[in-house]
Amino acid sequence: MSRHFSRIPHTTGTIVTLAANPDALLRALTVGQAAMETSQWAEAIGAFAEAQALAPTDLHIALALANAHRLGGDALGARRTLLAAARQRPSTDAAREYELGAALLDAGAPREAAACFTRVVRLTPGDPAPLGALAGAKRSIGEPEAAWAFIQQALALAPAHPAFLFTAAQIRHDLGDLEGARHWIGRADAVRPNHAATQVQRAYTSLLAGSSHKGWTHFEARPLPVPDTRATPWRGQSLEGASILVTAEQGVGDQFQFARFIGALEAYRPGRVVVECHADAVSLFAASGFDAVARGQAPTVETDWHVPMMSLPYHLHTDGAVLGDRVPYLRAPRDQPAMLPPGRREGVRRLGLVWAGNPAFSGRVTRDLEPAYLADIAAIPDVEWIALQHGPSGDDVDRVPEGAITRVPLSTSWAVTAAMLGELDGLVTTDTGIAHLAGALGIRTWVMLQHVPDWRWGLHGTTSPWYPSLQLLRQPRPRDWGSVVEALRDSLRDALHDAPRGLS
Repeated sequence: MSRHFSRIPHTTGTIVTLAANPDALLRALTVGQAAMETSQWAEAIGAFAEAQALAPTDLHIALALANAHRLGGDALGARRTLLAAARQRPSTDAAREYELGAALLDAGAPREAAACFTRVVRLTPGDPAPLGALAGAKRSIGEPEAAWAFIQQALALAPAHPAFLFTAAQIRHDLGDLEGARHWIGRADAVRPNHAATQVQRAYTSLLAGSSHKGWTHFEARPLPVPDTRATPWRGQSLEGASILVTAEQGVGDQFQFARFIGALEAYRPGRVVVECHADAVSLFAASGFDAVARGQAPTVETDWHVPMMSLPYHLHTDGAVLGDRVPYLRAPRDQPAMLPPGRREGVRRLGLVWAGNPAFSGRVTRDLEPAYLADIAAIPDVEWIALQHGPSGDDVDRVPEGAITRVPLSTSWAVTAAMLGELDGLVTTDTGIAHLAGALGIRTWVMLQHVPDWRWGLHGTTSPWYPSLQLLRQPRPRDWGSVVEALRDSLRDALHDAPRGLS
């Protein structure tokens, strides 16, 4: 649903005419569009910001500015721009509200998007498009039951619409109805065969039930990273004496999770294995014994073969095996100085705490712990809480009594974070990258999960085959963080009373 404007929208012409300084506005828009066409994102952002200051109520300028932020890699800037547009007086123009809602949903602001789509539904009764869009927004908020009602209304009006069928599959998945999800995936596939996103959803639904070759096969439909290299894509051939580049993809947690499969390449007898990982994880991978380079540096280490890291279980034919017996396979640098303050109190365990993931991630709305529950966690006895929360969410500590959660200097280096985890008795976190790091290090960890979590955690159970040291705390119903905090309190009471110093 993203927009990339190649020219000034015609509806802006009226705004230019009515603007106090039309010449300056037209000049700013022209500069912005020219910059977009040449991928000069910073210049485009500056020009569209200038245009917005001259015509602050024009939605198309706001959309163009948000798109420039997004393409320039500033997802939060795009979201801020769109939220500001959404705070203006609601419009009776259904097309305007729909376009704003679509952009908000794309930018990871589903609540505001749902408000837009709700207005469009009222303005255009009988139109299935806003009903389908509202279903998608409700799903992103974490209200799958409400989403299901809206998508059923949309499908009653347009029963063969491929996007609606796809959304129906996603909603049944989020309700934990895997058989229903497969049914709707099949219907979507019949209308729109070989659609990549549908195949990836099929993979998620399959893998949520457990790792399998079928699931990994469908997962190959995702956009695959293609490094800037002359290397040949590896699909399971012999590597006798040859070199291979393993490319990390998607989020930082994915690289920590799938790094376990790199060691399995040894059976193919390669001469050299190079890991292309996130730049802030290079020192961690190097300390763990990997030949590591930052993403984007592949041409400096030309190899014979290359393979995406998340394709390894498919090409290695691991099927249902996730190599949990290889944990730990990451380790912190040995020479890292102590990071935590001295003065541990007798009988009190130090636990790290992370309650929110990357603020730019669109799924954060359902994965992040609601800050109101921090006080309940801070009140759990016999625990000294150390905040490992990066970003603006770190300020949520102000919601709890002073001293209940200790803030310490944090580093953007994952090697330093790994060393800090090693000084703790354990970690409590939501489903974010540090959960995978702690699991790969073998650190005792409690992971607080949404009702139907990401595929890698499965639907049931308190343990994970991926990480033996993790305990999973699941919402019994959507958005029920209260039950998760209660389960955490009970689990910590038992663990802290039964275990000696060094829970990990």
